[in-house]
Amino acid sequence: MKISTLYKSSLVLLVVLFSSCDKHLDVKPKGIVIPGTLEDYQALLSNTQEVSRTSNNSIYMSDELALLDSYRAGAIGYAGNSAIKAYDFQDELYDASESDEDWRIAYRTLYICNTILSGLENNTENNPALRDQVKGEALVHRAFTNLTLVNEYAKHYSATADTDPGIPMPLKVDINALLPRVTVKTVYQQIEKDLLQAASILPEKSNYNYHPNKAAAYGTLARMYLYMGNWNRAYEYADKAFKINSFIYDYNTFAYSVPDNKTTGQLLGYPNVNLDKKHIVLMKFSNKAGGFNYFFTFSNEQKALYGPEDLRLELASTPRNYSGTKYPDGSLGIMDLKGPYDYNNSGITTQEMLLIRAEANARLGNTASALADLEILREKRIKTVNYSKLSAASPEEVIDLVLKERRLELAFSSARLIDIKRGNLEGRNISIVHGKNTLPANDPRFVLPIPSKVISLNPNIVQNPR
Repeated sequence: MKISTLYKSSLVLLVVLFSSCDKHLDVKPKGIVIPGTLEDYQALLSNTQEVSRTSNNSIYMSDELALLDSYRAGAIGYAGNSAIKAYDFQDELYDASESDEDWRIAYRTLYICNTILSGLENNTENNPALRDQVKGEALVHRAFTNLTLVNEYAKHYSATADTDPGIPMPLKVDINALLPRVTVKTVYQQIEKDLLQAASILPEKSNYNYHPNKAAAYGTLARMYLYMGNWNRAYEYADKAFKINSFIYDYNTFAYSVPDNKTTGQLLGYPNVNLDKKHIVLMKFSNKAGGFNYFFTFSNEQKALYGPEDLRLELASTPRNYSGTKYPDGSLGIMDLKGPYDYNNSGITTQEMLLIRAEANARLGNTASALADLEILREKRIKTVNYSKLSAASPEEVIDLVLKERRLELAFSSARLIDIKRGNLEGRNISIVHGKNTLPANDPRFVLPIPSKVISLNPNIVQNPR
């Protein structure tokens, strides 16, 4: 089936799919028919608006960005009131009449995946290759979504993971289910199970980067094991993913077509079409496309991390807003529609795999290998003129260098808040300051609140402490 036909089919199927969607998880139903063929399922998995969107509320809470008072009203209108509430560290981001878009989109994705996986149990078509592809893709999307949800709405994985409340985790399609939150450990166990099964049946390559393959399964496993602190497994799966796809763009080859007003020009050397982006291992894009570059700016703390030769700041920042007006006080706007912090980098990328491999090596004491991995990345991020390699006097310094490189490379992708949470478990004592508001280290508000609307629909879901 041609990809254009798949997209058309998926639009029809999505209208009918949600006829029995779970109202208790705030996913609104539409239509009356359920898809049933392998091509139906492939069409659903080809609809990137439904299975490739991912959360971004937690980004507004990070120490990477700032919001000028003069831009606050515009940001409310564009990114939404919930984004400002997240930026201000408020106890609730939505009232009982509002849907949390991060939550709603995630559970719609889970519903699609569970519909497909349940349907495959009764499907008798004789096409094992397509069956494996469809099943593997659904498993990867389900696992990635659960990993995102549990890191947004639950405590970070730790020694208390077997008792810490995680998320409601539907594995079947049941419109009457009033699911409680299972533990964080239970969620991780299911993620691991899904991904290992997916990796065993998916091909190494796929025709389009929004269709998961082995590398996508390996990459999500690497991220999961990193969050668990399982350094050996994190290294193993990051290495497997990187061996399948090791392409990293060299920012020394990029340039803006209109250097004086980057928002109006193209970033030459960087593909405009997602399908052509070679560094994407699993394509996911932020729910609010371009949610930062109009109103939010680089925080002073984030801006100070970049050296004078670092091309990431040069290519990803702009002194002018969307209308061409200069930001006040030397602030720099965030370019998240193209280049280093492209909102389409919200899934798994080759550079994240390299950084996970580097951190795992550093944590395991393989400092030379960790530094070598950092250099593979940095030589494509730093201007070649006067380029100098990193050095470290101790294993602890190597770990710090890796964590700093994660802050530079994975900014505005939801990684930072998770890194702060796991760092604070190690005693790093990281707080976040947004103007007059402070989020102290280990504050309960590092975990986002379960939407009030969801709790009003399902009394079995217990709210996070505020």
